[in-house]
Amino acid sequence: MRVRVIFLGGDARDPLQQAAADYLARAGRRLDAGLVPLTPARRGKNSNRSADDERVRKDEAEALLAASDGCTRVALDPRGTALGSSELLSTELEKLLARGKPLAFLIGGATGLHRDVTAAADQVWSLSSLTFAHRLAVCVLCEQLYRAAEIARGGPYHK
Repeated sequence: MRVRVIFLGGDARDPLQQAAADYLARAGRRLDAGLVPLTPARRGKNSNRSADDERVRKDEAEALLAASDGCTRVALDPRGTALGSSELLSTELEKLLARGKPLAFLIGGATGLHRDVTAAADQVWSLSSLTFAHRLAVCVLCEQLYRAAEIARGGPYHK
């Protein structure tokens, strides 16, 4: 895979995940993209919630970083760089693909991304200043990747 969307909590029966996979399939060989779902870390029972959230984020960070080893990493976080338009996202995507390395988009689980992921990322992007459920973020990202591929090839979808 040339482009990987790596995220926590995959479920092949989830309509959002099915839509995300469909967008990536539509992008075809230009992106050669696929979904890489990872198992989310388990929450503890009757524990300190903030400490448990930190442990979950840390465990999930290790999984995200291992799955993206050797890739150019783009972490998705509401505090990241807002690209402002689909055209700009397409331009930035083409620059990243020109590096010649596989590209991995990293989406955290229900507790968000650990700072280790954003620190290890080559870039940190924001899809919006709003916080999305991670399943929805996967679908929105995949639609934008398809749109970016269409912009790059001069197709009509993005208009």
